[in-house]
Amino acid sequence: MIQKPIANETHKEQRGKVRSEKIERITSLQDLMKAASGRYFAKARGYWIFRGHSKACYELIPSVGRAQPESREKYEQSLFDMFCREALAFISNPPRSPWEWLSIAQHHGLPTRMLDWTYNPLVAMYFAVQNNENSDGKVSALHAAATASENIRAASPFVIDKPYKFFPNIITPRIRAQEGVFVVCKNVESPLDQDMPSDWRIEEYLIPASAKEFVRWELYGLGVHASSLFPDLDGLGARVKWQHEMSEVRKRYATQSAKV
Repeated sequence: MIQKPIANETHKEQRGKVRSEKIERITSLQDLMKAASGRYFAKARGYWIFRGHSKACYELIPSVGRAQPESREKYEQSLFDMFCREALAFISNPPRSPWEWLSIAQHHGLPTRMLDWTYNPLVAMYFAVQNNENSDGKVSALHAAATASENIRAASPFVIDKPYKFFPNIITPRIRAQEGVFVVCKNVESPLDQDMPSDWRIEEYLIPASAKEFVRWELYGLGVHASSLFPDLDGLGARVKWQHEMSEVRKRYATQSAKV
């Protein structure tokens, strides 16, 4: 989930019922770990991947599908071609395939057909509680068996037959810190949960708005915060700003912990 630490999310809101087998309410990291330890952590790494939304109504639509151009195909191709052409001035070792180019473009904010996910549910939880403090957040857990094979990656990511999970070979500091992985979508205007292979499934967890502040504090105590997930000056600035704004909250939760 390679996002900027301070950014406005512009997701489409949910239009239909999410195809989910399990929707639970969690108000603390203890709730999350209780759900994850016997289910997600019992499987091999990557069997389940995770994504956080700071508004529960946001859909799993990739960023290129959220705009309203006259021609979706021309819009997407123009964005990609222009980025690849001009990015060469900033990249010493250019990507070798359109898939790798797409992951770099996604990482740097270009609208693409990729959705950011993570191996780590704590990272997903961070993005679910970081913004929109008056709205419920959501963590999605995705079981996605189909990984893009070498044969699939040899073709264009713009003409795939179904969504694929994709592990980029080019690892930036943010991708590494956030334990990132991508899902490349086939139909960019359709929510992933309504247009995914039959052997994929999604489980969802609702984080009430009233619990966000406490969960942010818990994550900070475990070292999951802006400067750990964004290992650069942007992340440092965001974390230091948040620390000072949370000084009173820190005292309150420290007192509560001491009583326990």
